[in-house]
Amino acid sequence: MCGNESECVEVAVCEGRVLARDSKTLGRTPLGFSASVWTDFLHAVAQGELDGL
Repeated sequence: MCGNESECVEVAVCEGRVLARDSKTLGRTPLGFSASVWTDFLHAVAQGELDGL
């Protein structure tokens, strides 16, 4: 997912967890989320619930 070509979030599924990281900080440990939490997050984004944060 990219805001523009230089600001991306990389997402992967590994062992039932969703891992996310900033593409500019590849050396850092990715954040891990359960599938249900990630789904809730995507729903909130799609519904505009996080606009303005």
